[in-house]
Amino acid sequence: MNKVYLSYQKWSDNALATLGGRTANFLTGNADFPTLPVDAADYTALADDYRGKLQVSIENGGKIAIAAKNNARRALLAAMRQQAFYVNTVAAGDAHKLASSGFVQVLSPKALKRPFPPLYVRLADGEQEGELQLVYETIPNAWEYEYQLTAELGASGEPVWGVLLSTTNTRDTTFSGLTEGVRYYARIRSRNGKGVSDWSIIVSRRAR
Repeated sequence: MNKVYLSYQKWSDNALATLGGRTANFLTGNADFPTLPVDAADYTALADDYRGKLQVSIENGGKIAIAAKNNARRALLAAMRQQAFYVNTVAAGDAHKLASSGFVQVLSPKALKRPFPPLYVRLADGEQEGELQLVYETIPNAWEYEYQLTAELGASGEPVWGVLLSTTNTRDTTFSGLTEGVRYYARIRSRNGKGVSDWSIIVSRRAR
């Protein structure tokens, strides 16, 4: 029977923050799930609190900020488990209802054909001048990742993609020799023996 995952304990901090916000948004006002075990407003507050404390821990570091982030993470994970269990119970295998919750559906081995695209993607400053890092979450069933970087925009304002690159790195990819002050655009997708995922969102940042 179709269902969503109950536990997201192994998800990275950034991926969990994104999923928490997504599920809060999808569940708020969702007529398919009228009596959530954690009120939509309270659940949204937990997701927002975790995202805010995660950002503080990234920017400032320190034991106090990290401890606050970890506490907020545990609270969000507990609420997500309650919401996901309720979603599975109410949806009773209805794939459309499950999808409307924003949670990640469990795919049977037979249905597992392609990996998911990275949900969390960003461009960050590299360690050296003229470097950018493409940071993304690990996709469990991906063998490698394909990505593209460009500074060129077409007439419609959309990035004009060039060379397709690939890596088996599961953490980040560094671009070197970039021009200071130029805005670069990047996207990434995952691949395994069954094929490739859709492209991720497009992210951008100016090189320094």
